[in-house]
Amino acid sequence: MKKFLIAFIAFCTLTSSSAFAAPEPTPVPESTPAPENAQVTKTAQPTPSAAPTAEPSAEPSAEPTSEPSETPEAEAVPERELSTQFVINLAVTHRKYIISNNAVIELYDMNDKLLGSCLRYVGWDTPTVQMVFDVPQYRMGEKFKVKLVSGLRSIWYYGQQAQVGDTIEVQTYGYLDENGGYVQCNGVSLDANPEYEKEIHMYITDEWYNDIEPRARIVDGVTMMPVRAVGEAMGLDVDYNGEWDSVTLSIEDHKTVFWANNEYMAYPGGDKNASHKPVYIEGSLFVPVRDLAEAFECPLEVTDYGEFMDILIGEAPYYRELMNRIPVNRDGIGSRTNYLIWVSKHEYKVRVYEGQQYNWKLVKEYPCALGAWDTPTITGQFEIIERTQWDYGTYYVGPVLRFYNGYALHSTLLYYGGGEYDGRVGVNISHGCVRLHPSDINWIAANVPFRTRVYITE
Repeated sequence: MKKFLIAFIAFCTLTSSSAFAAPEPTPVPESTPAPENAQVTKTAQPTPSAAPTAEPSAEPSAEPTSEPSETPEAEAVPERELSTQFVINLAVTHRKYIISNNAVIELYDMNDKLLGSCLRYVGWDTPTVQMVFDVPQYRMGEKFKVKLVSGLRSIWYYGQQAQVGDTIEVQTYGYLDENGGYVQCNGVSLDANPEYEKEIHMYITDEWYNDIEPRARIVDGVTMMPVRAVGEAMGLDVDYNGEWDSVTLSIEDHKTVFWANNEYMAYPGGDKNASHKPVYIEGSLFVPVRDLAEAFECPLEVTDYGEFMDILIGEAPYYRELMNRIPVNRDGIGSRTNYLIWVSKHEYKVRVYEGQQYNWKLVKEYPCALGAWDTPTITGQFEIIERTQWDYGTYYVGPVLRFYNGYALHSTLLYYGGGEYDGRVGVNISHGCVRLHPSDINWIAANVPFRTRVYITE
């Protein structure tokens, strides 16, 4: 009985001890030997379900599970958000005189690693240009760097501007449309300013000459213009010398001479070197605007607006002096056309002018016959209202340019078979009409339109 109690006490001591500490040994009298089955008490400990164990079991579970991770697994990137291309769409700004060129753009990552270079032609007929770069796979939202290498003046992206050699940052993106579909934007749209020739507006004595051909342009930084077209618009006489390949511009005794492909120019009061040698463009000789204006002391105003330029050439003082000496300018005679006919009775002259009021320039001068003393030629201001021919049986006159009732400008008296019946001019012989040689009246009839003013003075 005593042995049984000792064994029972030892069992209770073991079961009441913590599972995380080794049990204290039960004191046993020295005279009492340890029972042979004392080790059996270890198998009587609670199962793992009854109490936690000190350490996780190293034994594998019945069904293997994945190894635990310190961080959650990265979310898989949808295929729709990935791309291996980067696309640049260039919207080329419209310019009137685009210079055809090859635009070159380079693409870099944000670590300044070159990913590719693309070249595309840009001309007057290419409003949009697309550049496609093959790049390592990336996800929408990634940033890149775009560098303008050559061929364009500049590019823009949301307020960023890059000129040649500059770089701007761009970003890709994606979004869901109204139908829930994913739209991938694996590139950017840029505004591109092409290389172009600046448009030049020419104003000469306050009149806009927008139809001068060939047009004025900038050559090596110097504004050049077609010398004949602009010189004549300034009221200058323009004379080309093929032997010397030169052009002379003049107002009476005031002259300036330019030589093609030579900076030397003859200048009123002395010679000088032009700011640029005259050159041929589209078959016309171009000279520097400033040199020509200064040669005739014309006021010159140049305003550069960036995309275009206004050039205002004022009137030469010599020209105004010359114009004021012409009676039709001094008297302010106008016309509904660009022509004016002045008949000076005391000179027996018919003069044809081209231009406008206060700016008439003489183009033709012819002798004429006038009305007899008892049938004088009328004086005043009239207009050409009819073109016809008058027949008199034996002879005729024509062409006839009638300007008032029975008064007209017409030819001398002509035979039907040819030759003049009466070819006299410089005398008072007609019934009031103004007679001219056939070749002279033919030129007037061919060039001067209806409603042209006919001004007749004593």
